[in-house]
Amino acid sequence: MPLPELKPEEMLARCPLFQGVSPDKLASLIAVCEWLELAKGQTLFLQGDPVEQVYLVGQGLIKIFRLDPSGRKQVVMHLAGPGQCVAAVALFLGNRRYPATAEASEPSRILAIPGASFHQLVQQDHTLCYNLLRATAQHTGQIVQVLDRMVFREVDSRLAEYLLAMAQDHGQSFKLPTNPEIAAIVGTTPEPVSRKLGHFSQQGWVEIDRRRVRITNPLALQELARAG
Repeated sequence: MPLPELKPEEMLARCPLFQGVSPDKLASLIAVCEWLELAKGQTLFLQGDPVEQVYLVGQGLIKIFRLDPSGRKQVVMHLAGPGQCVAAVALFLGNRRYPATAEASEPSRILAIPGASFHQLVQQDHTLCYNLLRATAQHTGQIVQVLDRMVFREVDSRLAEYLLAMAQDHGQSFKLPTNPEIAAIVGTTPEPVSRKLGHFSQQGWVEIDRRRVRITNPLALQELARAG
């Protein structure tokens, strides 16, 4: 089924990175953008590729991950949904190469922005520069949280915190990624994720229908997340 149409200006309006940027500057950026449609599992870019474009997710879900040296185990760094930007920070790395791989976790429509045009606009527009700095700080905070969860917290606590973060971003009812993807995010394997989700459901803390979850007892999850 084809994805519904979206206008580039609508997508930029959704993205916090571009909020406050003047319409004429956004129009000049839109003029050089192009649409990409990705099937589930299709790669957007590979770790180590030169940074040539910045991406804005219109529909779907993009998984950003790194592989261990053997190339078998994934560590999921982030899941980018509609309105979120991918690789904006990578453009300003010293080596100008993507530090991770990105692929579509579901059919996705992406707005590709030429890196040179985005870089030029950041230099020209103080609002965009500030927004990018704020996004970088948030990204750094997310990485610290990932390390904290993996090193200091039990699996059920990490999973509870993850579900609460998803609810904060998407509302009390949201679609979950696959168990292997969740496992990579919270620092475990798929089997404990499956068991813990089943336990949360039995306790009445969540309702699960296929891959859609509705949090029914956020206080219980908050207590579990704090318990560590």
